Amino acid sequence: MKIITCVKHVPTSAVTPRIAVTKIGIEEEGLSYEVNEPDLYAIEEALYQRSLQGGSVTSVTVGPARAKEALHVAYAKGVDQCIHVVDENSRGTHPALNVRAIASIAKKLDCDLILAGIQADDDLQGQFGIALAEALALPVVTAVTEIRANSSARMVTVVRELGAGYKQELEVDLPCVLTIQFGIRPLRYTPVMAIVRARSRKIESIDLGALGISPEELRMANPVRVVELCYPEDSGRCELIDGPAPEMARNLVHKLVEAGVV
Repeated sequence: MKIITCVKHVPTSAVTPRIAVTKIGIEEEGLSYEVNEPDLYAIEEALYQRSLQGGSVTSVTVGPARAKEALHVAYAKGVDQCIHVVDENSRGTHPALNVRAIASIAKKLDCDLILAGIQADDDLQGQFGIALAEALALPVVTAVTEIRANSSARMVTVVRELGAGYKQELEVDLPCVLTIQFGIRPLRYTPVMAIVRARSRKIESIDLGALGISPEELRMANPVRVVELCYPEDSGRCELIDGPAPEMARNLVHKLVEAGVV
């Protein structure tokens, strides 16, 4: 079975991002990046299916030069091949461009199964897998928590979350796109030295132009555009009341009366 995993390089939560002066993006200076966590679950599931079915796992990312680090992690985890679609203009943040680029790669690889995380941690839209399936005219199932593949029958049985504890079991013809839910399989620790060794492995780099993609053309045609990013609004202040319990109770009642709450 030939499996593709879609990988995104996203800012970590270790540093609070600053909104750029344009107000439609964030300042990259000072940020650190990591593999999108839902995509790590997709990689783990792909490697598990390979152990059962045989075949290969290819990880693909779209982004600037730094995005290669996400592929080093994929190699360290055990994938067979990595492809980097170089995008220095929108830097991996243009959804339509990402979909078109990875769809082009998927067509060339003639894969059986495409796995992607249920969402990207930097935008939480959860649209990528669905849009990719549409671009490839393939069936798609989201929020998958279990995969039972039958490559000889050219189908997979999947279980997906419906919410409130409900689940749904589906049979899906191959090839197909599945978006993977958190926790489908435990995330294994990736040793730092394994990542260091992975940096010496070959990553195939492909320019957007080689895929027949014009970033300017896609940017003009993008039906969804960021108008403005805003910082969270200050919801108010918190005041701590100290002292013995009776005194704290009197102070609390006094402040509630002042605020017009009681």
